[in-house]
Amino acid sequence: MCCLISFQQDSQKPVMNIQMQLLALTVLILSAQIFVDADGQLYSIVQQQVKNANMLSQANVDRIVNVRDLLMRKARKAKDCNQLLRHGYTTNGLYVIQPDPVDKTPLLVVNCEMEYDCGGWTVLERKSRESLLTWNETWTTYQYGFGNILKDHYLGNEYIYFLTNQMWYKVRVVLDRKENGKTISRFAEYDIFRVGPESDNYTLYLGAYKGNAGDALSVPNNMVDNLPFSTRDRDLDLDSQNCANKYGGGWWFNTCPFSKPFAMLTKKESIYWKPFGEEADHVTVLARSVNMYCHKKGLISKI
Repeated sequence: MCCLISFQQDSQKPVMNIQMQLLALTVLILSAQIFVDADGQLYSIVQQQVKNANMLSQANVDRIVNVRDLLMRKARKAKDCNQLLRHGYTTNGLYVIQPDPVDKTPLLVVNCEMEYDCGGWTVLERKSRESLLTWNETWTTYQYGFGNILKDHYLGNEYIYFLTNQMWYKVRVVLDRKENGKTISRFAEYDIFRVGPESDNYTLYLGAYKGNAGDALSVPNNMVDNLPFSTRDRDLDLDSQNCANKYGGGWWFNTCPFSKPFAMLTKKESIYWKPFGEEADHVTVLARSVNMYCHKKGLISKI
């Protein structure tokens, strides 16, 4: 009897091994199916976990470069595009980030410029003069962002606050316009850039300027450093008029005595940056931590 029992147990081992292998394969297949976008399941997961997923269409969710690595826990979370670059991601495009401290901040989808001027830039805003967005939005809309993250969009003051308060950041405004059939590109950079919390009305803090587009944000007619954000439904500028209502968009306004703003990147059909011109065709606003070492010093490619 003992020998018979032993024989039966040994004979069952191959069967059990096959069953375990089949079970493992089934789990693997089911796990893989979770990320098949054809059924919209990946989009559903992103909607549940990524705070600003509303800025991304279902058709484009599969273009998030690191989303599968994150959901399968094959990649570490990064706090910005600069850290993603250090993790080995070198392709321009959409990424999921989570600023510090992670216990207080959400997952966000952002557009990363990994090839422009050494890479690691997080796009805060992208706008064209022919933008279909109204830009004359309410406080809440500017707070949580709007537009298509791949095209014209504003990331949102709440998320810009999360991003720029985890370490020292700088900002670069890149402007393009057509001139005699050629595209002229200029930039304005400020070596400190930080946006305060909503309790501080998203006050803007700027450092020193450098660039070739001209300083439009720290001149006598337009000193915006240490000023709160202002919208048509929350007038916080220093003028008796509602500058956001007058000019048609949210911004860090000082005063608005003129018919046109001195500098404003959030007005429909207009991109104002007076040293460069009142009618630029495109603008991109990017931020990057200031402690990044650039191995390709001086290299600037097109956005």
